[in-house]
Amino acid sequence: MTSSVSTGTGMPPAEVEIDAELVRHLLASQAPHWANHDIAYLATGWDNEVYRLGAELVVRLPRRELGEAIGRKERRWLPQLAAETGLPIAMPVFVGRPAPQYPFTFSICPFVPGRSAATVDRRRRDGYAGEFAHFLYRLHQPAGAAAPSSEFRGVPLAVLDANTRDQIAALEAPLRKQAHAVWAEALSADPYEGAPLWLHGDPHPHNTVVTEQQGRCQLAALIDFGDLCAGDPASDLGMLWMHFSPEVTATAFESYGTWQGSDLWQRSRGWALRYAMLTAALAEGDPLGRIGRQTLQLLLAGGQCRT
Repeated sequence: MTSSVSTGTGMPPAEVEIDAELVRHLLASQAPHWANHDIAYLATGWDNEVYRLGAELVVRLPRRELGEAIGRKERRWLPQLAAETGLPIAMPVFVGRPAPQYPFTFSICPFVPGRSAATVDRRRRDGYAGEFAHFLYRLHQPAGAAAPSSEFRGVPLAVLDANTRDQIAALEAPLRKQAHAVWAEALSADPYEGAPLWLHGDPHPHNTVVTEQQGRCQLAALIDFGDLCAGDPASDLGMLWMHFSPEVTATAFESYGTWQGSDLWQRSRGWALRYAMLTAALAEGDPLGRIGRQTLQLLLAGGQCRT
């Protein structure tokens, strides 16, 4: 059942067709004790589709081959990551096998109640800034030599210089000069020379689940560790600009243990520029695209953006 299905959102096309009927068939043949639970579509990511399974579980199915590799990496490393950091990281309770109707493995995982932080405006997201910074601080522990690496996360910024300059060249003319200045400042910072640290790899607002109590936004979970790797913590910290307003971003860095203008802050700002340019290209209706465009405005125009 291989195909190429475009989402129309700027995401990579799917390589397989997935629907509730397929999910029910896979469960009936491999996990029949769950086959009678309610099944409902929940979300589509770059690499996986997610379906609700009853009240307490989700089924996470790769929509392209890269998602298969990501799932295997998560199942290999998340138990170790949880043990080493003590963080509450949701892990699969069941792993499904490929089948004639579906070529990949898939996972059944606990459902985390809440909503995507990408659907919450920036000022309300400010409410979980301290919790988010603390989570990253606890996560950023030295990783062993065998920990996974990445070609595009946690690496020295100089490795990404040519690609980033190509991204900047594609910006509208009024933004290019300031983008070059931000990137040059990031490159001028002292490179990271410590032990490679565990990184989430992609802690953007759409991978962040939040709840609201008495009008305050709270962190429920950081999900989707598909880009899990080891390296420079600036790679993760660049996402603070994607989440929070400028003044609260500065406070979050202080909560993490660094400050505005430090080498770590400068490198993080370079990563923020990369993330903002990447997500700004997503479709108009994609909440992460809206956040990317807002972040570019905040980083480069220095103005206030509407949330």
